[in-house]
Amino acid sequence: MENKHQLGFVFRQENCIGCQACTVACQIHNELPEDVRFRKVDRYEVPHEDGTKDIWLSHSCMHCGNPGCLMVCPSQAYSVRDDGLVVLDRDKCTGCGLCVNACPYDAVVMLKSDGKAAKCNMCIELIDQGLKPACVDGCPVECLDVDRIHSVLQQKSSASKQGIGYGNCITKPNMLIIKERA
Repeated sequence: MENKHQLGFVFRQENCIGCQACTVACQIHNELPEDVRFRKVDRYEVPHEDGTKDIWLSHSCMHCGNPGCLMVCPSQAYSVRDDGLVVLDRDKCTGCGLCVNACPYDAVVMLKSDGKAAKCNMCIELIDQGLKPACVDGCPVECLDVDRIHSVLQQKSSASKQGIGYGNCITKPNMLIIKERA
């Protein structure tokens, strides 16, 4: 059953310049070690009329409707909020690493400091205050946002769960790609 309140990242792939400011903002906000990234920016070379051009994909946890991390966790450390955000309770995590392998988006990491899993929670402490996640506020070209997936799909014909480097799968990821330049 579809969650009409499901929050997800909305990404304007045509506008992204690959600067990785979203990654840095996330690292600073979450006080992550230098080698840990909850948000990543991947580069893809795609054919273009003049040869090739670079297309970027900014991604993190997809807050899936059918999260693989939750399904495989033996300690029930994962839960899904009413707004669809997939949250990890690190106090319950035993460090088995099954969730890392179950995530098709490389969104769960094991921290060297304590051997436990960690991931993007979409800055729930900011969301709960009516604010945007750090990665969204950190984007200088405003190509990243958060919104209700159902609403965006109904309102924007250019919104899709498909894009260069990203596609829908069995976990039912909740990120949208807007296929038009703002």
